Amino acid sequence: MKKFFLVFTVLFLFGCSSIPISTMLKYRNFDEQSFAALDPFQIRSKITVSEPFTLKMEKIKLSLSLENEKGLRDFTFPLALEKRDSIAAQNGLFSSEPAKTEYTFKLSELAVNNFKETQNLLSQEAQGKVSFSIGVGFNEDPQKAQSVYFSIALQLEEKDGYFTLIEETEVDFGPGQEHEKTL
Repeated sequence: MKKFFLVFTVLFLFGCSSIPISTMLKYRNFDEQSFAALDPFQIRSKITVSEPFTLKMEKIKLSLSLENEKGLRDFTFPLALEKRDSIAAQNGLFSSEPAKTEYTFKLSELAVNNFKETQNLLSQEAQGKVSFSIGVGFNEDPQKAQSVYFSIALQLEEKDGYFTLIEETEVDFGPGQEHEKTL
């Protein structure tokens, strides 16, 4: 049986990814049966953003793309805010970290239904390449601070907890660049 590839696709301004090797190793054997067994009520995403930036809630979504001999199909699952926490700035002797906001999202009610339909569809589809992405947008246009630091973690099952997709990555928006990204 061919493997059902799970690829976490991350788009950056710089075109590079910051996916930890431990994450890639953990999910190297993730297949269509693993995907079909997921409980959409347990799926969560944590996004941490450095201040003064905040997330534009209506732009937050989890997407799945399936590419096989029938072509490319995209599925979108809107995320709903579950919790928002402020993390104070930390100043140390050799380094410091800016204040941050940590957002925890779950699949919206509509997304849960769409996810279940997608699981059924993918179990019947010919095997192919699957990729996940998380779309975000920011409320602020950068002025004084021209870069943002962010982290993204995903939880597919409660028992496994969160795993890191992107850790403390800097995105430099610079003047005149678009402020909506897919990560």
